[in-house]
Amino acid sequence: MFSSIRIGLVSDQPIFRTGLSEALRVSENFAVVAHGQTAEDAYRMAADASLDILLLEIEIPGIGTGAVRAICGAKPGTKVVVLTAVDSEGAIIDALRLGARGYILKEITGADLRHALEAVHGGQYYVTPTLLSRVLPHLLTRNEAPIVTRDLNGLTARERQVLGGLCRGLTNQEIAAALGLSVKTVKQHTTLLFAKLGVRNRVEASAVLHSADSETIGAGQLRH
Repeated sequence: MFSSIRIGLVSDQPIFRTGLSEALRVSENFAVVAHGQTAEDAYRMAADASLDILLLEIEIPGIGTGAVRAICGAKPGTKVVVLTAVDSEGAIIDALRLGARGYILKEITGADLRHALEAVHGGQYYVTPTLLSRVLPHLLTRNEAPIVTRDLNGLTARERQVLGGLCRGLTNQEIAAALGLSVKTVKQHTTLLFAKLGVRNRVEASAVLHSADSETIGAGQLRH
């Protein structure tokens, strides 16, 4: 039997919190099972083992990146997704380094929010696509960064096209439509190219794309 992704939502703005809840509830894939508006609420909800994802607004007093560190340190299995209006490279890097699995700007649409949370629930990282290209150079040049440059010569032409789509923030459905493939085939290509590159998710795959020559990747071959 299908089980909805259980979301805990922490925001100190009631209208915004309601809007997020409604954006998620339009899909049966999600169930908003807990609401909070303070740092205390965030810590309490993080301790709830039944939650799949904690969607956390970090501008709330007492939260910030310190709460991300504390929650992810105490509960390594907790998938924290940061919700914020702060779009600085430093804030993104700090949040990811401290254990957050996602970094989402508040301007996100309902459809993109659902896509992001599905990606995180599936084991991937998610960063708002408009921020990703800005933060990747910093991740690539930091000595402690887990993302490294890898050889792309082992990828097929089709895998390079799929990689280009992934790193542009397209969904599997969008890549499938652009390339005339089934979603299942796109998923198969994604699994294989991740294995070949030794990466685990789109963020790490994007780092590989960013570090390579765009003509070699063939990302420009993907069309809408």
